[in-house]
Order: sequence, then C-alpha cells, then structure tokens
Amino acid sequence: MATVCVIGARNIPNFIGGIETVCAQLYPQLLKIAPEYSFVLFTRVKPVDKAHREYAGLSLKYIPSLDISGLETLLHTLFSIIYARLFIHPKIMHLHGIGPGFFAPLARLFGFKTLVTHHAVDYERPKWGRFGRAFLIKGERNACRYAHYVICVSQAIKDDLDTRFPNNASRYITIRNGGSLDFTDHIDESDILREFSLTSEGYFLAVGRLEETKGFHELIAAYQQIKQPTKKLVICGVGIHAEQYAKNLLLNASENIIFVGYQTGERLKTLYTNTALFIHPSHMEGFCLVVTEALSAGVPIALSDIPPHREFKLPEACFFNIGDINAIASILQQHDFNAYQSREAFAYQRLNTWLVNAEKHKVLYKAL
Repeated sequence: MATVCVIGARNIPNFIGGIETVCAQLYPQLLKIAPEYSFVLFTRVKPVDKAHREYAGLSLKYIPSLDISGLETLLHTLFSIIYARLFIHPKIMHLHGIGPGFFAPLARLFGFKTLVTHHAVDYERPKWGRFGRAFLIKGERNACRYAHYVICVSQAIKDDLDTRFPNNASRYITIRNGGSLDFTDHIDESDILREFSLTSEGYFLAVGRLEETKGFHELIAAYQQIKQPTKKLVICGVGIHAEQYAKNLLLNASENIIFVGYQTGERLKTLYTNTALFIHPSHMEGFCLVVTEALSAGVPIALSDIPPHREFKLPEACFFNIGDINAIASILQQHDFNAYQSREAFAYQRLNTWLVNAEKHKVLYKAL
C-alpha cells in the first residue's frame, strides 16, 4: 500500500478555511475509490484526545508549530516533511497552498512524488507584510518549477500560471472543487432563524472569513444606503489572523446587520436555503466554496466580477464590479431576485461532485 502525506490544513473536520474544507471532503472520497492508498494528514492544531487522531479513515498526525502569522505555515510544513522522511517514507507528498509549496524542492530532494494544490494567490492579501509576501511569491514559483503536478482549483488560476510561468505549463492541471454542502436530505433547523430573529426570505446572506479581501465592509456600506430596509443583512463567519478588521466590522452590528459567527451543518444549510439573496463581494478568490454552497442550495446569487466567479455559469445580471457600493445597494433594493439565479448554473454545480474531484486526483496519483 502506498502512503500519501498531506500538508496544509490546520486540522479537519469542522475547521474554518478553504483548504480544511477541501481536505475534509476530498480524502475520504479518495479512500473509497483508491483503497490502495493510505493517507496521513499533518495537522498543526493539537487534538483534544486520541479519538481526534483519525477522521473517516485518514490518519491525523499532529506536528507542533508556532502560532505566529507568517511563521506558522513555514515551520509546520518544514517539520512535517522532515518527519515524513524520517518515520513515514510516503510515496506521494501532497502540499496544499503556495505557502507549503515553498518546500516542493525539499520534498523532491527527499524522493517524494510531489503535488501542490494552488488554492489562491495568497500574497495579494493585504494582511501580509514584506516577509510573508516574499515567502508566498517564492512558494508559488517553487511549486510551478519543482512539483510533478500543480493542481489549480479554478481555470482562472491555471490561465494565470500559463501566462506567468509558461515553461512548466504541462504540469498544471485544473481540478475544480466540488460542492461542500449536500442539501439532498436537508430539513431546516428553524431554531437558528428564531435565535437571530430571522424569517424565511427576510434577509440577505454573506458567508466567509471576516477579512478585508472579502469586501464585507463594502457590503455593509451598501446596505446602510438603504433608508428603510425591508430585509436584514446576515454575515456568517469569523476572523482568522485579521482580528482588527473583524473587530471593526463587528462595530456595525445592529438589529438589521447581524453577525452569526461560524456555523456548520444543518444550521448553515438553513441560513442558505432561507435567504432571499446570497451575495459575495470578494475582491479575490482562487475558487469560492461558499458560492458552490449557495448554488447547491438553489438560491439567488450576486457576485463580484472576478474571473473565478465567472466559472459558475451564472447570468450577467448576477455580477457587479469590485467595490461598487452603489451597484451593490441597487441589487439589495430589488423587489424580485429571480434574475439572479440560473437553472443551468444549478445543474452545472450538481455535476461537480467531490467524487468526480476524487476520480481526477486518483488519475494523477496513478500517473506518478
């Protein structure tokens, strides 16, 4: 049996973050269709007990690091690769993110078949200082140069890499993320609606980390332009390594602007299925999992006009320019949101399952 080591997630399941969600969804599916592989996922959040050292057949190996933004990922990845070389001897090393991608040359030096999943151009996020940006930029370059394959979670990322690093374009593969929530057997947990004094189709919903690139401050500014709002604004998420921005955002909380924190499972599904409109004003994404969730829920959607958002086959009416507060306010004041949904987009999303995603990963693993 060949072992695959996975690095990049803080922990799984039920941890905030795109990489964490992808790992929690992808690898259990891979185990089902590729039993010839075993998986060890390195974590940097200490498990509370022995029961949390395994998830859905995956082995979770805790490797300590420093909880310092900019150093946490660097040190954890380095320690994990060294541990894997000394004690596990995997055939394949799968690095998630361009931060861990910095160590693709080391993984190759140790003899591992190396894949890097490129989730986003993280160095464009304003939270990073000079050192953090330089590390992530170099991480992207190392991934493109040294990884056997670079998995791009959207076609927009692949197109960008093809343009900037054309010499290694044969190594870039697009595997779009699947939908992270299954609404097939969903039954509303109406307690969450009562808890926050919400009614069905009586609110707008935004979901994501409370960080500047998500554009939630612009969404709030647009909502505050409405003189007599008939619907509330609900923002679901918390801040991670963007604590000051999150604190400033929370100052806008009111009877009509409601922060519900981090939600999962049926409670999160209930928020999706009962919203009048899902809106995502993000300035940058690699692939947007929350859009797949809204598509899976079959609700009206409005998105900032960025390349990854254009891959969901939504109609033109669903898009507004980045940071255009007046355009967002105009959308929020519509009386009917039927123009902000598409049967084609809903059907397209249903085809993009995690099983399909896992099958494509299996092909790459076999090729290695």
